[in-house]
Amino acid sequence: MSFEIFEKFQLSCPIIFVTSYNEYAIQAFKVNGIDYLLKPVDPDDLGKVIAKARTLNKAKTAMPVDLQKLMQQPATALKPNYKETFLGNSRSGWVPVKVGDIAYFQYEAVNFMVTRANERYTVDYETMDQIEELLDPSQFYRANRQFIVNNDVIQSVRSQENAKLVLKLKSPHHTVDIDISRQKAPAFKRWLDR
Repeated sequence: MSFEIFEKFQLSCPIIFVTSYNEYAIQAFKVNGIDYLLKPVDPDDLGKVIAKARTLNKAKTAMPVDLQKLMQQPATALKPNYKETFLGNSRSGWVPVKVGDIAYFQYEAVNFMVTRANERYTVDYETMDQIEELLDPSQFYRANRQFIVNNDVIQSVRSQENAKLVLKLKSPHHTVDIDISRQKAPAFKRWLDR
């Protein structure tokens, strides 16, 4: 028996060895051998090994096909699904608000959503963490424990003496100042400057 063929060719298919010599068994498994049958071959054993080879071949070809389909999908299909609309609670009921119309979320004993038109609604989420998970991180930034801000409403950023940052928002939110700690300041600068 010569194993030289395996040095010349890289075979990735399952290989069944049928031989009269049992001393090559270990070497056979090192070159994609899936079984090692000694002569005389039992027909039942041969049938089982062939079925095993077919199963392995099917499994091997199925994966690349699935991988190929995955690679052919547009990148947008692989993006996480972020929330598109939030329901705001008002005195008269619920108000659907598109995510693009939200200026910021604020925590003050309960969670509020403030729209670009400066409408203020409570939202039915217990924590800011829950809200943050639903938002696209390229559009919204968690400034601190109290605020998640929409990139589009930031007018300017001021540096403070202690390396803290203060966000000034566009009108009608110009009276709202949002602090960013000095620990979060470098990450915020990278986020804003992408």
